[in-house]
Formats: sequence, structure tokens, C-alpha cells
Amino acid sequence: MSDGRVPSTSPAATDHRPPSSTFTAGVGPPLRALDEQVLATHLWPPSDHNPSAPHPAGDTIGLVLDTVVAQDGHGLTSQALETHPSPTRQVPISFASTLSRDALLSYAYQLYRSAQLPHLGLTAIPLVIATPAPTSPEQIYRLRLLPLLTTLCSLHPGDIRILLLLACTYHSLGDYNMSLSTSQEMLRIDPASVEAMNNIGVTLKALGRNDQAYEWWWKAIQACPTYWDATENILGLLFTHAQSARGNSQSSMLYARALDACVFVQRKIITSDGRLILPVPPHDLPRLQKLLLTSATIQGMSSPDSMAVVSAYFQSLELMISPPAAFTSGGGYTARELILAGFLATYILQLPPSNVLPPELSQSVYLPRDITSSALLTSGINLLDAVRASGDRILAAILRLGGSALPFLLLLPEQVSHLPALLFPVSSGALPAICTETDEDGRPKPASDAVRQEANVMTGTILLALAKRYQDLASNKVSLPGFSAALNVNHSLSIMLYYLALSLFPSPSTYNNMGIVLSSMSATIPHVGSLGDAPVLTGSVLARVYYTTGLQMDPNNPHLLTNLGSLFKDQGNLEEAIQLYAKAIAVKPDFDVALANMGNAIKDVGRGWEALEYYRRAVEINPDLPEAVCGLMNSMASVCDWRGRSCFTDEYGVDDQGHLLAPTSAAHVPRPGLMHKIVDMCERQLRLAYDENVHAMSTMWGLGEWLRAVEAAFGRALREHERATWVTRINQFYKPLDRMERHVNEGGFLIRVLNWLQPRLQRQWYVRLYGKALRADQEGTLDPLAHKDEFVRPLLPRTMSPPVVPSLLPFNTFVYPLSARMIRLIPHRNALRISFAALSQPWLPPHVYPPPPPPKDGVLNIGYVSNDVNNHPLSHLMQSVFGLHDRSRFRVFMYTSSPWDGTSYRPKISGTVEVFVDASTWSSEQIVKHVTDHRIHVLINLGGYTKGARNDVFAARPCPCADTTYRLRWDARCRCWCDYLVCDPISAPKELCAAEVWRKTKKEGARHDDLLLNLDADPDPEDPHAEWVYSEKFIYMPHTFMVTDHKQSFRTDENLSLEERLQTPADTLWRNEELRRQEMRQTIFPDLPHTVVIFANFNQLYKIDPGVFAAWLRILVRVPNSILWLLRFPAQGEEHLLRQAQMWAGNEVASRVKFTDVARKHVHVHRGRVADLFLDTMECNAHTIAGDILWPGTPLITFPKHPHKMCSRVAASMANATGFGDEMVVDSLEAYENRAVALANSISYVPETEPGGTTVLRGQGELIRLRRNLFLNRDRMPLFDTARWTRNIEKAYWEAWRRWVEGTQFELSDEWEACKGPEKESGCIWVQDDDPAEVVRYD
Repeated sequence: MSDGRVPSTSPAATDHRPPSSTFTAGVGPPLRALDEQVLATHLWPPSDHNPSAPHPAGDTIGLVLDTVVAQDGHGLTSQALETHPSPTRQVPISFASTLSRDALLSYAYQLYRSAQLPHLGLTAIPLVIATPAPTSPEQIYRLRLLPLLTTLCSLHPGDIRILLLLACTYHSLGDYNMSLSTSQEMLRIDPASVEAMNNIGVTLKALGRNDQAYEWWWKAIQACPTYWDATENILGLLFTHAQSARGNSQSSMLYARALDACVFVQRKIITSDGRLILPVPPHDLPRLQKLLLTSATIQGMSSPDSMAVVSAYFQSLELMISPPAAFTSGGGYTARELILAGFLATYILQLPPSNVLPPELSQSVYLPRDITSSALLTSGINLLDAVRASGDRILAAILRLGGSALPFLLLLPEQVSHLPALLFPVSSGALPAICTETDEDGRPKPASDAVRQEANVMTGTILLALAKRYQDLASNKVSLPGFSAALNVNHSLSIMLYYLALSLFPSPSTYNNMGIVLSSMSATIPHVGSLGDAPVLTGSVLARVYYTTGLQMDPNNPHLLTNLGSLFKDQGNLEEAIQLYAKAIAVKPDFDVALANMGNAIKDVGRGWEALEYYRRAVEINPDLPEAVCGLMNSMASVCDWRGRSCFTDEYGVDDQGHLLAPTSAAHVPRPGLMHKIVDMCERQLRLAYDENVHAMSTMWGLGEWLRAVEAAFGRALREHERATWVTRINQFYKPLDRMERHVNEGGFLIRVLNWLQPRLQRQWYVRLYGKALRADQEGTLDPLAHKDEFVRPLLPRTMSPPVVPSLLPFNTFVYPLSARMIRLIPHRNALRISFAALSQPWLPPHVYPPPPPPKDGVLNIGYVSNDVNNHPLSHLMQSVFGLHDRSRFRVFMYTSSPWDGTSYRPKISGTVEVFVDASTWSSEQIVKHVTDHRIHVLINLGGYTKGARNDVFAARPCPCADTTYRLRWDARCRCWCDYLVCDPISAPKELCAAEVWRKTKKEGARHDDLLLNLDADPDPEDPHAEWVYSEKFIYMPHTFMVTDHKQSFRTDENLSLEERLQTPADTLWRNEELRRQEMRQTIFPDLPHTVVIFANFNQLYKIDPGVFAAWLRILVRVPNSILWLLRFPAQGEEHLLRQAQMWAGNEVASRVKFTDVARKHVHVHRGRVADLFLDTMECNAHTIAGDILWPGTPLITFPKHPHKMCSRVAASMANATGFGDEMVVDSLEAYENRAVALANSISYVPETEPGGTTVLRGQGELIRLRRNLFLNRDRMPLFDTARWTRNIEKAYWEAWRRWVEGTQFELSDEWEACKGPEKESGCIWVQDDDPAEVVRYD
């Protein structure tokens, strides 16, 4: 997602008849393509898939069995097609007359009991019966049915009907020779008996003589093309062999033979234009539909995009929607007319009762202008006739209402049920083809309930097959039979087809599939202009209704339970989701998607280790389910269970048994493991985007409209070279384009273009109202909405699908050694998805948001948005920043999107800002409105891709610098709606910024016009060759981008104020610190000698990877007098790390790995001084923990391993801000180990007795000197100078505002081209510190 949505594998509109008689073996495993699944599931399910299901009408033997064994015959018959004359040849009676008597008497009793006449207290059966009544089916057949039939044969020799039933009875009793003999006797009597031919084929198949069976069925088809039993038996035989065939060629040959059989029958029965050649009774029309659908499905397996396939689907529909010939005027209705009438009927149903159709719609079908929707429901107007009469007028009207596309129309399930009555009023909602004319009034009379049910099921199956086809369709433009031009569709057409299917045959699986489609639609509303005050129906709200309706039909449907659970999970209702997943798993313990989703939900409530078992079970069932594989890998990593991880080139790994795998070259990578599987899955998911939203650009606008939008963003006409570039850039989407080969994500490009346009349009609006004023001395009187019609918001095409996102989340990329491109693309795809959701909201105004007026008196309104204003690292680090802002230059707003946890952090922060908004229950619309109403100039995102973050607020672009982002997160890469990333040159090297790479390439003379998916200095993130990572420009902070609050919050260790500490001699401060260390060390490790070196790492265990843990163990080996102190963070990781330590380094080294529990924040910070040296993790560094460790003076060693991963460089940035980074930052793993060993071996202690008798161990050596410098300088170093950091970030906010107002933020704009400022040379904002740091080096 992201969570798996589970489509039902067999829609409830499935025909449950087996492919041939009950003697046909079940079909084989799932096939290669969707169309093969349709054959196996929808049309020709395994014969043993439902033992209790009725036998097919084509299974003559099965029908006889059911008729005899059951007390009622379920309406089935074993009669022959015709009544045959009875020859005179005698058939001997082979059973005693008493058996015949008992059989006849049993039948008489059955007739007597079935009559409705009063019995008047009479006794019909003797109290004592000499012969016990048979109970099993075999006894009934042998002791009653067979004697009865042999008696009938003796009385009526040569009667075809008796012989037919007798042959079936012999077959059922396993006497195949007698069955064959009896059927051959029938052929001697009547050589044209297709029933005998069919039953001979069934019996030969039971004997394993399939080729002969095939020949007999083929004879029956040739003799009588409308004899469906033989046709379905021959198809069943071919499908069974095709699905179990070895190799594609043999399978294809068998499917081709099946297609030949279908085509032969079709040509004998129906013309190419749908007219019947042979009469087909209404009750047999569903079987003809089934034949057409089977033929289309087989064709689709080899030519899925063939128009002939869709034409066959349409033809099978048209069989049922037209009345019998006596009631058809001007020929039968077409599927085109059904689709358009469906859209018209849906439009009518979704209108409030008193509303009328829009004039263009009513006029197109010649309906009265003033007729209301409620009147139309009861008017009896034939919409199919109206659509036919309108020609193309109705299509044009529907496309106008849908914005040049078939519109999304949303109905509730109860509204859907009214569709048949609207579409088929003459037949009272029944499918017209199965109706007959009555003698009284000449109106059609529906067929029996059984026939009507069968017709609805088969027609519903065809509609579902079409719905699924267009649901999965990547292209927005499709050609449909009967339509003169390609149509812009997507889910709009599939939703309509689902509606029609549900209206005929509502079923849990169809409600489930409908919910899946709706849940993927982001805040879609009916495209109706006259809804008045009717409530808005969003896709997710309506999906819940459909899931719930399906569960009312089947409360234990695992697919519905799982998908409803996923809907709750997406909405943050995790407990409800867990309950639904649990119920689904209880019903279907091997349901892989439910197990994976349960794991995700449990992880999200903070119990990641408990999720492991669910992920493991899911992967065992389905090793290729991305959500399960990613979830398993992440959960295993969270507890350091690395078994089966394997390794990449130049990286350490772990095999299935837990053995360490040393780094290898690309040519010697061991067997792929979980890491390889995740990367491969992620690559495949990323490639999916290149087949999605094809034609989105041309669907939205024509070339002229795109050029006018670009000119509006520039605020002038395009110059010749600009126009040429944009024409070439846009025109490529109107021509054949190999999107997969060129890595073209068309939907993503369209979103990027819209996000390129919106801030520029907003700035043009600002210039129109206020010029280029950076500030104002008084309140303005201008109407902020003046000129709004000139700055229209570009809207996404209504047919556009949500961008696909990989299963690996941005947060998970921190701890895996992934490529720069993958680390760039995963957050980018998530940003596209967020932008799509935001830009699809129904509450967005038709124009871009109006810009705020210039800051009055030079006071900039800044707003922070965070989901972590609680007991969270963000609050720990930033709690003083908001109050330290200069109130003469800033007015501070804080929006928190999570509920208060009861701790002191929120009250403290809320008391330091002018406006504090608890938006935890607010919608995005409410937050955006508050931002715009309060004229925020700069909006700062403190959430990133974390749980509860409100990125959608930023994606809506409510203010000029809503894209300016301060990040304590390092997972940004979301230029869609964030223009700046707060960082520093160490954490994010300049060459990883897209805008800087663009400038460098431009200086070198390369033509960016050749890269047609680039947007000025915003290169295409999909570029497979680019090594840049960050699409945002950088706000480069001096010293470090990380802010801390320890200087304000954690002074209780010394109980000295800042002023008192500055006045205390350094030697005194240090001696007191050594005593504190000694006492605290004795408390935590009472049995540990003072000479033992304590290495430590207090990160969450997910940050530890095999490579760094192996390095730590090697350090322990090289420093025998040492331990490694880790946290139970979580506790479940301890056993795995100790096991690996024993396997990799032996029991002695493993015994020196010590664990303690996680402590409360203030205890955790103060006890960090006990460690001698903090060993940092490498894939993802310590961040908040690094500040916690450095504050009491504990040195760390860090290796900024990856240039393209900010999370692996944060600790180096923080170490640099201490003034002693050169002593703590190394450039290789080898240097990391050597530095740790050298510093550890440098320590020595000299006991010194204080005047009071206390002995203090005075440390010496390089490590002690480094610790002393860190401790004594902590109030001087920039790392802990929160006020300094706040002053510097304020400079960045004002500079970002200046560049936006003056237009120099936007490369290639007139203002940028003309400017002489720093932004010409660099898109980054380089913040200069005006106050030099005063770090002192103590010897």
C-alpha cells in the first residue's frame, strides 16, 4: 500500500456446474493468466469443488441420480429430447418379481405422500414390513430403481426413455459394460439419439478411454449443435487436460481445440450480428451465454487486447437484454446502449427525489425537463429505447458531465437494487430475453424463478468479467464495440459494470470487489451539479458500506472481513482492524493476506515482535506476497533475527542457520535471501507505475491548454525557445511512447507538473495583489480573493488511478543497504500518492489558495505541524525552540495531529506559542482552512512519513512556503509539496541535491531539454541513471541540522545553572563528574571491575545490522577486558543477539554482551556517562540517542557509511557540532574498529584520595581527554546551543520567504535569470552563523 486488498477469486455470480458430468476429474492448479482463472473458476470449476451443489443440466447421469435419491427432484428430469417409438423386441426380466413389486410399491408410496388430498386418518403402509427399506443411494439404485426399470423394459421394450435411465443407473452402479450395451441398444433403435452418444462418451471417459469419449461427444454436437450436455462435456475434458498439460505448446493446442468446438457450435446457432439461426428456448439462453463467454475467454488468453474478445463479451450480454422477437422493434439492444442507459439510470438513482436531471442530460434523451428523479423511477420510461433514439447525443452529454470522461457515479447498495426496474421496465426488471408473451395484455411474462436465477447468474458473471477487465486496465483510453471513438475510462466503467452485476445477482464476493475499487478512489464524489445539501459520498465511506452489506450476507467471509479491517486500519482504528483480521484468520487459517495485515496492525500498535508469527505464517503460505515478506523482514530485523537474510555485494549477511556471511564480490553472492527478495519485489512494484495511468496527460488537457497553464505560471507569454521545450515535453505523451523502456511514470509526471504550476500561480497572484513587498507596515485593504478566476487550480483527470506504492515503506529504507535510486524512488512514490489524495479532495477551491498578505510590521507567521507533541524524541529535542523565536519577527502557530498523552511536554510547548491547535480530530480540510484563514507564510512539516503525519495538508499547498520543511526526520524526498530540506553539508552532501546537480550539468553545457521529463531544476526522479537522492533544495544549517534541548532540560546531574557552571573551575567540574561516573557505574554494574571498558549502544535494536554487530564482537575480542552494553529495546531481541554472539565469537565473548532495561528519559540521559565509548550503528545512526550520550560527555565513534543515506550521516553531523568531530568520525569499517580498540586501550586509572577520605579513580589517556573536553564544553558547543540554532533557522525562514516573493526560488523564471543573489549559484539556502563557537580544548 501499504495493506493488501483481497479480491474474491470466484465471484458469487459463478456458475457452480462442473465442466462435464460428475465423472469428470477436477481441474488442475491455477492457470497462467487471468482468463484461465476465469475458465477454471467462473465457467468450469472443479467437479469436486462443492459436493452439495446440484449437478449440471448437461450431466444426464447426475440428473438421474438426483431424481431417484432425493425425495424431490429439484426440478430436474432424465427425459430424452424427444419421445421415441417403442420397438417390440422383448427384454428379459433379470430380477425376481418381488423386487420389482417392492420398487413399484415404493414409487406408489412416494406418489401417495406427495399428493395434497386429505388422508382422513387412513393408514397406507402396513405396520410390519418384511423387507427393510434401503437407506444408501446404492441400495436404492440396486434394490428399487434397477428392478423397476427392468420391469418397465419388459413391459415397454425399446422405449428410449426407459433405456436412457437404465443406462445411467448401470453407470452409477459402476457397471460400465451394461451401461455401454444399453446405450448402444438405444442407437440401434434410433441412430440419431444424441443422449445415447453423450452417455457413451461419459462412460468411456470413466473407463479412461478419453479419445473415444471425445469422438462420441463430437458426434453428438454435429448431430445437434444445441445439445449442451455434449458441448460442455467436451469442453470439460479439454480444459482438464490443458490445465494439467506439460508445456505451453500442448496446453495451447488443447485450448485451441476447445475454441474450435465453441466456434463450431456458435456458427450453427448464431450469426455474427447476434441473430439466432436455430431456436434456443429461453431456459437454454444462459447456456448459450456460457458458450460465448468461454469462447471469448479462450481468445483472450492469446490476444487479451483484441477487440474481438470484448465483442464476444458484448454479444453474450446482448442475448439477454433484448426481448423476444415479438417485442423487439428495430432489432435487439446493444451492449453500448446498456452501458449508456446504465450511466443514465445511475445518475437518476443518485439524485435526491425532488431534483431534476441536468438539462443537457434530459434533452439528450428527449425526457421532460421538469421530471424529477422520483417520477422517473415510476414513469415506466424505457431508458434503453431513449438511449437508442438519442444516438450520440447521450454519450456527449455524459462525457461533458464527467469532464471528457465517463463519470464516477456512486450509489449505495439499496440504490443499486433499483437498476433492473429502471432498465427493463417492460419486463418488470427481469432480463427481457427470458420472458414470454401472455394472452391477456400482450406484455412479457417473466420465466420461472429457476430460469430467471440462472439467467441472472450467467449475465452477472459476464458483467463481472468485463468489470474486472476494465478495473485492471492500465490505459485510460479504451475502444469499445459500438463506440465510434476511444473513451476515457478507468474505474468509472468497472464501477458501472459492477453495479449492473450486483443488481442482477448480489453476492458477498461482488460486494467485496466493489469495495476494493471504491477504497482505492481518493475522496471521489458523484459528478453531479445539483446534489444540493446531500452528503458527500467518498470512496472509502462507500467501500465500508459495501463491505458491511456483503458481511450481512456472509458474516464469515474472510475476504470481506480482511478488507473491512484494512479500511479501519487505514483510518487509524487499529483495534477494530485487529478484531476483523482475527475473525478472518479463524475462518480461514491459511489466508495469507489476512495474516500479513494482522502483522501490520499489531506492529502499528507497538508490538512488532508479536507480528513476527503472523508474517512467518503468511510467507510460508505465499512466499511471494510482498506485504508478508517485507513485514517478516522488518519484524525480524526489529529483534535482530537475521537468519535467512543473506547479503549483498560488499555487505555482511547471515545464512538460514544464522552463520555470518563475509562480504563478497558481485560474482560470488551466495544464495539469495530475504533481502534479495525484498529488493526484487520492490523493483517489480516500482516498474508497475510505467503501465499505470497511460494517456493521463492527453486525457487531462490538449497541448494548447497545457501551454496556456504554463504561461499563467510564468505570468507572460512563452518565448520561442520556452514554447519549443514545452511543446516537445508535452507532445511526447500524444505519440507512441515506450513507457517501460524509458521509465516514464506518466501519472507521476502529471502530478509533478501540477505541483510545478500551483506555487507559481500562487506567487503570480501575490504579485498581482501586493507586488514584491516582503513586508507591510499596516493591514492591507485588498480583497484577498480578487482575481481568483485568473488563477484556476488545475485538477487531476477524473479517470486517473492512485499512484502505486511499493510495500517497502520510506522508514524501512533506513536500515537496508539499498541503492540511491531505490532510496529516492520509494519516498517519491509515496509523495505522489499523498499528492494524488490531496489534489482529489472535493473541498479544494476551484482556484489555488490565495497568498497571505505581506507580513505586517515584518512579523512572519510560521506554523509547525507535528504528530509528536507528546513524550517523543521530537518534543525532547525541540521543546524550547518554539519559545525561543524572536517575537518581533515571528508569530508561531503549532498544529498537533495526535491526542495528548498526559505528559508535561504538550503543556510546556503550548504555553510558548501564540496559537496552539489540537487538530487530532480535525480533517485535513479544517487544518488547511485554519492555515489560510490565519495567513500563514511558512508552514513547517515535523512529521515526514511517520504514523499520524499530515502530509496531505502540505500537499494541498495552502500557503506560499508550505513546502518549506524542517526535518528532524530524514525520510523527506517529497518535492511534490516540500521545496526545502533542513540539513547540513555533512548529513546531506551537495551533490545529492537535484537542483545542485542541475546547475552543475548546466554549467558543463549539457542540454537539459533533451531530458524531457525534467521540470527546470526538478529532474525526473524516475531517471534510472541519476545518483542524486533529494528532490528538495537544502537549507544548510551551520554546525548541524539537529537541534537538542539538553542544555535546558537535563541540568540536574550537576544541579548547576548555566551561570553557576561557567563560574566553577574546570578541574572541579571534572572531578565531580568522575565521582558521579564512578558511583553510577557501581550502581548499574556492581560486580564489574573498574578497569573493564564499557562499550555501549542504546539504539533501538532494529538499527543493528549483522555487519556492525560482527564489528562489535571483533572489538570485544581485541579488547579482552571489555563488555558491550545494549538495551532490551525490545526485550525480544536479547536472545537473538546472544545466539549470534555465541555462533560468531564463542561463549566467552558472548558472555560479555550485557543487556539492561530501557530507562525513563532523565535516567537514560544521566546514566549514559557510565559507558566509556558509544559504538554507533552505521546503516542508521543514533540521532536523539547521540545527543543523549554526548551531553554527559561520553564519546562516540561513527562511520558515515553511505553518501546517499542521510540517516547514516546524522551522528557525524552531530559530532562535528561538538567541535571534536575529527576525533569521533572515521571513514571506513576498518578505521571504526581500530579507533575503538585504540581509544579503549588508552584508558588507565589512578586512584586519588579526597580530603574527606573518598577515593576517586582519575582517568588518563586519549579517551579520557576526549570525554573531559566533551563534558566541560557542553554549554559552549553549538550542538547543545538551542538558542543559536533557533536564530539560524529564523534566517532560513526569512530567506525562503524572500526568494518566493521575489521569484528567484523558481529556476528559469525571469526573476531568477536576472538575479545576482546567492540563489543563482545555488538553490540551497546557506545559513551563516554570526556568532563564532567558543569551544575550548583542554589538555
